[in-house]
Amino acid sequence: MTIHKKVYALLVVFLYVGQVSANTDKTITWYKPEFPPLSIVNGSDAGKGYSDRIENYLIQEMGSFDHVILVSPFKRTLRDMKKGLNACSVTLLKTPARSEFIAFTKPARLLLPNDLVVRKADLSKFNHFKDESGRISLEKIIQSGTVRIGYSNGRSYTKPIDALLAKYKGSEKLIERLGNEGPKGLLTMLTKGNIDAMFAQPVEAQFHGRSIGVASDIVQLPIKEIKEYTVGYIGCSKTPWGEAVIKKIDALLVEAVKRDDFRRFYEDFLDEDSKRRYRKIYAEYFKLK
Repeated sequence: MTIHKKVYALLVVFLYVGQVSANTDKTITWYKPEFPPLSIVNGSDAGKGYSDRIENYLIQEMGSFDHVILVSPFKRTLRDMKKGLNACSVTLLKTPARSEFIAFTKPARLLLPNDLVVRKADLSKFNHFKDESGRISLEKIIQSGTVRIGYSNGRSYTKPIDALLAKYKGSEKLIERLGNEGPKGLLTMLTKGNIDAMFAQPVEAQFHGRSIGVASDIVQLPIKEIKEYTVGYIGCSKTPWGEAVIKKIDALLVEAVKRDDFRRFYEDFLDEDSKRRYRKIYAEYFKLK
């Protein structure tokens, strides 16, 4: 190869690398788990989960970016964000540990909180853990050593529950489930008698209970240690790129949270009682008239 051809070849390489870098900066990779009804990856309802709908809304509104959707378990999502890849996700809860490497938006949605899901036939066993309002103390249940509680590996269940799981880590009564089935896998374990209780949000318990035909066999118990709602955020890798993307999303959220259709992304998965409860909490939190 002549010197002129070598210089030309190098120039092409540099131009190509520069173009890839520019394109990468304009590309958002949306990480999502297979975690219905949060995100639905397979079947006739694929793409219709409540976080899928928020994701689709953002993709439509952020037309200046290219968008790639990547199905990924929670642990890989967190790992790639720690690496500083151009990654964003609609499905992560905000925690102090995650905030060290993830830039989060302002509140993007409200979720009804995790309940403790138990078999209806065992309901009486939990009565002495309830307070006057009917909420159960999770810590007292763990301390009793009589209840096997299942939870998903790599998932945050909000700060108070996460703190209790960390505090009592190593207890043989806390059963950590690996894999990407999430609530569905835990619900199967519950109905087979492999665990006595599990964590799930109302939408998850109702959705998966119906899908495997056990909705009438389970009961959801509100947990004393957590608030009556969970705040949902959108996160991107905590890099200059990610923080710039978060600013653009924040600007969209100012009006989006006021819209009925945006609220219904989540609300449509609730039963009527839960829906009434949710609308009241949502209006109060976002100060809507």
